Amino acid sequence: MINDAEMLTYILQSAEMGCQGIKHVREGKCSRALDTVLCNQMARYGKIYSTAGSMLKNLGEDIHRISPLARKMAQLSAARDLRRDPSGSHIAEMMIKGNTMGVNKMAQHLRDYDRTDPNVTLLAKKMLDVEQAHIGELRSFL
Repeated sequence: MINDAEMLTYILQSAEMGCQGIKHVREGKCSRALDTVLCNQMARYGKIYSTAGSMLKNLGEDIHRISPLARKMAQLSAARDLRRDPSGSHIAEMMIKGNTMGVNKMAQHLRDYDRTDPNVTLLAKKMLDVEQAHIGELRSFL
């Protein structure tokens, strides 16, 4: 079972990875409409990140961000994919794949979470809903 601190750390790192992914694909050339959607998505991730961080601090836990290696690997992967195809539809596809991975992993973590704190459960479900909403927003750019 996953406890509150582990679940909050996972949520925080997922939101951070979402922000990092968006930051890297925005370096490519995309339409103003797609860029606006990506900026809005990054803002949502930022709010979830802040909430999870505050909740961790309230529990007296340290914040464990994603590792520099994972951050660099994501950056290199995005750069490689953007060199191959910098189009807006490809950027949307890349982001949908990332969000789909996020949905699947969050569903697994929710299943394994002991659900002792209803606020943590609510934040985890919000993260899941955000990932699903992002997929829907990006489909129109395919």
